[in-house]
Amino acid sequence: MRNVVLMLVVSVVISGIAVVYIRHQHRLTFIALKDAQLQRDQLNIEWRQLLLEESTWSVHHLVEKKAREKLGMITPSPNDMLILSGRPQ
Repeated sequence: MRNVVLMLVVSVVISGIAVVYIRHQHRLTFIALKDAQLQRDQLNIEWRQLLLEESTWSVHHLVEKKAREKLGMITPSPNDMLILSGRPQ
């Protein structure tokens, strides 16, 4: 009878330690999950900003392409440029 009680006490103690260990592991995993979700949200924000920037640059490229093709516009050479000074008269 004494061995049975001792085995039950040992089993209860081991179960208690296992519960504490599992709860601790759960907390650590939950913290890691929250950090990963925060990083995901920050990366999503950065991705949206990059997509917006890409679309802005592609619009500029399209405007320049249409100006060259449809209107025959070109970038002037340095000899064709006139630099004005901003001095008052």
